[in-house]
Amino acid sequence: MKWIRQIFAAAVVAFIAAPVYAAPVNVRIAKQPGVGYLPLMVMEHEKLFEKHAKKAGVDITTEWLKFTGGAAMNEALLSGNLDIATGGIPPLLTIWSKTENNYKVKGIASISSHPQFLLTTNPNVKTLADFSSVDKIALPAVRISNQAVMIQMAAIKQMGEAKAFAIDPFTISMGHGDAMAALLGGSINGHFSQSPFQDIELRDPRVHSVLNSYDAVGGPYPIAVAYATDRFFQQNPKLLVAFVDALKEAQGMIRADMNYAAKVWIEMDVKKFSMDEALAILKNPKMGWDAAPQNTLTFLKHMNKVGLVERTTNNWKDVYFPAIHDLQGS
Repeated sequence: MKWIRQIFAAAVVAFIAAPVYAAPVNVRIAKQPGVGYLPLMVMEHEKLFEKHAKKAGVDITTEWLKFTGGAAMNEALLSGNLDIATGGIPPLLTIWSKTENNYKVKGIASISSHPQFLLTTNPNVKTLADFSSVDKIALPAVRISNQAVMIQMAAIKQMGEAKAFAIDPFTISMGHGDAMAALLGGSINGHFSQSPFQDIELRDPRVHSVLNSYDAVGGPYPIAVAYATDRFFQQNPKLLVAFVDALKEAQGMIRADMNYAAKVWIEMDVKKFSMDEALAILKNPKMGWDAAPQNTLTFLKHMNKVGLVERTTNNWKDVYFPAIHDLQGS
């Protein structure tokens, strides 16, 4: 019996001493169609988030979930069905304000930037003031999307503060792909678009631009930012820097090799594009691939003024996690 007890004791010691391997952390990340999300496509294609997490000592798996608007992503984020959301500055500011005392949602980094155009097939519309009840303008989300807020900004500049929401009654919520099809098919006559949808739409001689978003905002801003709850990064503190490092690497790869970037974009998004079509968009000098978010406070100031967001700050860093506080944001 003594030898049996010795074997049992040795087995217990071996079991206790054996290394315990934690299961990989599964991270669910939102993405949307369009060239503005190309850095995320590169991250997914090359498994860059997994690589940088591994370097930080964390094994992860990733799920890339496709959305077409910020409102649905915010709902998924707060319900626990999404870990990292990606959308425009206004959806980020809306959820940042509303979760100050609970989920504490903040931005992670800018994904990309480029001008967006408000397009129409109505030949009588030359400025915002020309839109009327005969017009239907598609954008990702009425009132709170990037495009909706920029229309309000432009309306104030062109028509005065009392007219901030004058164009809102003519807007409808629709994903960019569906909006492009509807515009070119004639069932709507307006679309506040983004690349590559606006590039395709402008090939049609019926389509012309009414507004350049950079004129509304006063300069570059992120087409999309990544954001998450404070709780997610409290539970997984090493993943914040790992995500930012992966994003920066993806952005650098795009800047360094447009041919590679075009191939990834075609493979993962615009499958019917030729290389020449993809490169024509990617080589636009106003395409920006940088993690520093610009004009966050411009959007916030407007949203405060018109009552869309209550919380305010004079420091853009209050809106974002510390991993990008060393960058030149605004």
